[in-house]
Amino acid sequence: MKGFLAKRLTNPKWWLSQLKTLLLITVVVTAISLYQQRNMVSGSAPEQITYTVTGERYDLSEQYKQGPMLVYFWGSWCGICSLTSPAVSDIAESVAGTGSSVLTVALSSGDDRDVQAYLDKHNYGFTTLNDPSGEISRRWGVAITPSIFYLNPKGEIVLVSSGLSSEWGMRIKLWLAGFL
Repeated sequence: MKGFLAKRLTNPKWWLSQLKTLLLITVVVTAISLYQQRNMVSGSAPEQITYTVTGERYDLSEQYKQGPMLVYFWGSWCGICSLTSPAVSDIAESVAGTGSSVLTVALSSGDDRDVQAYLDKHNYGFTTLNDPSGEISRRWGVAITPSIFYLNPKGEIVLVSSGLSSEWGMRIKLWLAGFL
């Protein structure tokens, strides 16, 4: 077995084959992601004055003026969201008081009490709007969860992503949103 592995690892043709496979996977994943994001809004973020699941008044424009912002659309029923939400919660806690902020939108996840119970159960520390009918998500052009928007302090959507995101990837995009 050692000889077989050594031959593979020292064979430039094998490495080229692996590189081509990786490139193909990257192109396919990027194409799928861009297709899923085709209807997501760009330019200025939609106006959003509403109430959080805890009953607090929330004005999106007041928040983004303070610093770069991450807006995260998720669902309690979404498997990928269950992998992404802990990272979003960590980011929300770490940027509190810095000017940057995190807003999340729970899509089709029950009433305010259901969403708050879900947040409490998982110890998520982010501000959440409830979107039981999908009205907010439609305004933002969100067709898939998770979807993430990165806003600069002017309220402009600088970057968007959908699907699984790493904490460091989100932090880098949030940083870029503040400096673009």
